[in-house]
Amino acid sequence: LLGMITTAALLKSDRWNKTIAQACLANLRTQGPNGFRDVIIDATLQTNGWRHYWNKQSQPEGQSPYLWACYLWAHKQTGYAPFLERSKKGIAACMLGYANGASPSGGGDARRMLLPLAWLVRIEDTPEHRGWLHKVASDWLANQHPSGGLRAALFGGSATVSNEDYGTKETAIVQDDGDPAADLLYICNFALLHFHEAAAATGDRSYSRAEERLAQFLCRVQIQSDQHQELDGGWFRCFDLDTWEYWASGADWDWGPWCIETGWTQTWITSMLAMRQLNRSLWDVIAESRIKTDFDHLLPAMMPEEMLRTQ
Repeated sequence: LLGMITTAALLKSDRWNKTIAQACLANLRTQGPNGFRDVIIDATLQTNGWRHYWNKQSQPEGQSPYLWACYLWAHKQTGYAPFLERSKKGIAACMLGYANGASPSGGGDARRMLLPLAWLVRIEDTPEHRGWLHKVASDWLANQHPSGGLRAALFGGSATVSNEDYGTKETAIVQDDGDPAADLLYICNFALLHFHEAAAATGDRSYSRAEERLAQFLCRVQIQSDQHQELDGGWFRCFDLDTWEYWASGADWDWGPWCIETGWTQTWITSMLAMRQLNRSLWDVIAESRIKTDFDHLLPAMMPEEMLRTQ
């Protein structure tokens, strides 16, 4: 959804406006009043209906922070209050847990909280919201290696404990917190976007310095190969920050150290390097969408007023 919004803005096209508006509303109406949503498969959705999820106090585990970022953008474009209200409730609950030692997004992907937090400052620039952003960003800045890369961490998960355990689950690329391995599939690629947007939203030089160091790191570790043109210019998943080579634990059951993922890794890194060249933030790039016309047309059918009165 975020990629579609960005593509439409860069191409100055209204072609996907209806689809974007539908997707924002479809996700929102299955988002509970506390700002969280369940993993929903089609069979349960058809059985329960979407109103069931709109009124359900869902659990915080496994949330997607980027969806809150999309809602904040949608609120800016449409003025529709539930986009902001439900995002703020979910974010606030996550940050309360984080202050008490839990990971943001209910034990999910703490790294990706930075984007909605930066955009929340865009919508409501308050000391509290800046404090939330600073809290999560500071923990990541503490993991920035002198090379500019970001050390991966276990985030409360478990490392591989035996040969039999190897390759049986989703796991980090490090064995212990503090191991000098950078993850370009789940961390560094998104962090470049996060620091860029945080710096643009706040003017805080600590974010822009972290972004600059990370961008330099990513340029230095880009693959160069005359023999393998399919790899030239890309990035593998893992990089050892001390030995300066692509290397890390290969215990994850899906993505090994030498995997290349074209959607998350390559796309976000190159897109943000381009944003840096343009001297523009993603928030500014997608600011002039014209989805409101399609949104206003879809709203009565997808979010009828009587549904709002029964929440």
